[in-house]
Amino acid sequence: MEEKTLLKEIGLSNYEIAAYLKLAEMGITDARTLYKEANIPFGRIYEVLNSLVGKGLVEVQGTRPKKYRVKKSKIAFGNLLKRKKEEMEEQFQKTVEIVSQIEDNILKRMPSEPKEKAFWTVAVGNREIAEMMKYNFEEAEKELCVMTRGRVNDRIKHLPIQPEILGSLFGAIRRGVKLRVLVGDGFALPEGIIQKAKLKLLLSKIEIRAAKDINSYFEICDDNIVMLKVDNPANLAEILAAIRIYDIKLAKELKGKFEELWARAKPV
Repeated sequence: MEEKTLLKEIGLSNYEIAAYLKLAEMGITDARTLYKEANIPFGRIYEVLNSLVGKGLVEVQGTRPKKYRVKKSKIAFGNLLKRKKEEMEEQFQKTVEIVSQIEDNILKRMPSEPKEKAFWTVAVGNREIAEMMKYNFEEAEKELCVMTRGRVNDRIKHLPIQPEILGSLFGAIRRGVKLRVLVGDGFALPEGIIQKAKLKLLLSKIEIRAAKDINSYFEICDDNIVMLKVDNPANLAEILAAIRIYDIKLAKELKGKFEELWARAKPV
């Protein structure tokens, strides 16, 4: 990528780019000479040079006429990056404050009980399923009940985008969300996966029980949201799609089934 494109990417205008590159070639010069060489309107040259000085790319000698030269590039662009970072951090902090206010205002507008009794969304493919699973963990406030059939080690191997999913799950646990997991026979976690995902910490924070008669695969979030996962018929270790349903009645029914199985299951 040529210099003009690179300089434009970091925020310089076309006139600033022309003046800066020509000044770099000329070494030291005054504004009257530079505007001719760089093909910049004379009425704009001082504005352009002052801007380059302000950005720390050019230094000025206070003589009559003033003379200019480019600063050593490593130092100049290092300082430019530092200022950009400071500006971005300041803007980010302002955005955080604005978002906090918006969250409070929107929360006040939302009804405590939605008019519609059910609402659902569907995710297909690893990326969409991962986003849905993340959102489910991030939204949880009190409890997550997870029921999965089959060998857990196979499920973990085929989780879409493991680090993102597990990161959100750890976040829920750190917030104090209670997590209970019902698994089918053959519960096992390969050592390599435990080390990679730091699942030892996860296992120390959740309750896991195993039962023989598990034939479903779902999650219940805070007694009002159900997440159903659809297996890939060609490979039951893979998740083909996921459905997230906001339905208090359905969540209550499935929670009853979960509690019934939980009472008969054995701790792992």
